[in-house]
Amino acid sequence: MAAEFTDIRDELQESFDSGVTLPYEYRMSQLKQIAKMIKAMEKEYFDAVYKDMRKHPMETNGTDLRFTESDLGYAMKHLKSWMSDEYVKTDLVNKIDQAYITSEPLGIVLIIGAWNYPLQLTLAPLVGAICAGCCAVVKPSEVCEAASVVMKKYFDLYLDPKCYRTVTGDAKVATALLKIRWDHIFFTGSVGVGKIVARAAAEHLTPVTLELGGKCPVIVDETTNIDTAAKRIMWGKCVNAGQTCIAPDYVFCHKSKREKLIERMKVHVETMYGDDPEKSESFARIINPRHFNRLVKLINPDNVAFGGAVNEETCYISPTVLQNITTDSDIMEDEIFGPILPVLDYEDINTVIKYIRSREKPLVCYLFSNNSKLVTEVKSKVSSGTLDINDCLMHMMVPTLPFGGVGNSGIGSYHGKASFETFSHNKSVLHKPIGMESVNNLRYPPYDAEWKQNLVFHLAYYKPSIPSFARGMAKYTVYSTFAATAFAYAYAWNYNDH
Repeated sequence: MAAEFTDIRDELQESFDSGVTLPYEYRMSQLKQIAKMIKAMEKEYFDAVYKDMRKHPMETNGTDLRFTESDLGYAMKHLKSWMSDEYVKTDLVNKIDQAYITSEPLGIVLIIGAWNYPLQLTLAPLVGAICAGCCAVVKPSEVCEAASVVMKKYFDLYLDPKCYRTVTGDAKVATALLKIRWDHIFFTGSVGVGKIVARAAAEHLTPVTLELGGKCPVIVDETTNIDTAAKRIMWGKCVNAGQTCIAPDYVFCHKSKREKLIERMKVHVETMYGDDPEKSESFARIINPRHFNRLVKLINPDNVAFGGAVNEETCYISPTVLQNITTDSDIMEDEIFGPILPVLDYEDINTVIKYIRSREKPLVCYLFSNNSKLVTEVKSKVSSGTLDINDCLMHMMVPTLPFGGVGNSGIGSYHGKASFETFSHNKSVLHKPIGMESVNNLRYPPYDAEWKQNLVFHLAYYKPSIPSFARGMAKYTVYSTFAATAFAYAYAWNYNDH
């Protein structure tokens, strides 16, 4: 198996070395193929996700296909500017030189997708890799069996096989892929598997992007609109039956508002999914029995405020809110990744901030508050991949905001330009004219002339000083004279030799 994948990588390396992925036109052609592919696969993909998770096509459309399409459209609009060299300022000694940053593709990359949003979490990073000019091997998750089959079918039909390959299979396939040296590995999944990926990558000093997860806290203070907060929190929790890495994981609500919050949560769940969510076509199912059994163990009947219904045969768990939970309860240990939401109360916000800071850094922190002072305090004191204020999940729809974790919730980021940068190396370039060597003589030995070294020091290096106005004007006059002379010499190089 490893030999087969090594052959694939070698074939992609040959294509990459030919330079076929470098032109803007080639990259755009592949992005256009993806746009066509999304349209062509839509119906089959909806059916596959419904088979895997009984997820409503409209929810799949909004949270998976259209999201991916939006990210793709943004990339197509901005790709040319992303590929352009970025010119930077120089010091006075290098004033006549051209200094710029150019983006070059990292090479052959491995993208390992996740099962909860199969297309989005596989195709969005692939768009970034294509934009950057990389070749890629893509492995969809085997957990979403039906969706994985559809994705491979259409990826193989629409993408250039000389540069992009899709492989499917179980953990043995992933293990074999990780034994090979890649120029970058992009993984979306659990913290535990993320550590395995990181260890494998370390063998080859391969850089990684790890989009992981964790327990995303929600803070609800007494100044916010409780009804709106309840609606947005429960929507964020129940999308995909809670199987979302950025889903609210637990809530800290001000004690004076806790009962009202839970009451309104129940009302909004009934509005969205009816009196019996099991009969609703809009509520998804848990992906498989293993995850179902893990989640059922977290539901203590004594703590159920509402919900708590389960059906082992269909892997159904109703939207469930738990109360009378303490910070040392079992459900507060690991990421829930299901439609179960503990609600705790607080009186002193400092205890909440202290608790969140004592845990692993979350992928997202949610804050519902109209208190600008509290917003500033949470922003400055709580470290998280993203801070989402007065809403849930919607930061994902902003392509100009990079998405990624910090600490235990992930390494690196993507979406929009961040995807392009993830798969690119920013190469620094200094282009100096070959002429004007008399000016450069200042830097060469012998170092016996103190005036020469003082001049080089003052011209070439930034110094941590705050000059007075008079000193500043004097230096400005000297430096301007030097610069004018340098530019006069440079004119001949720039316009006669080029």
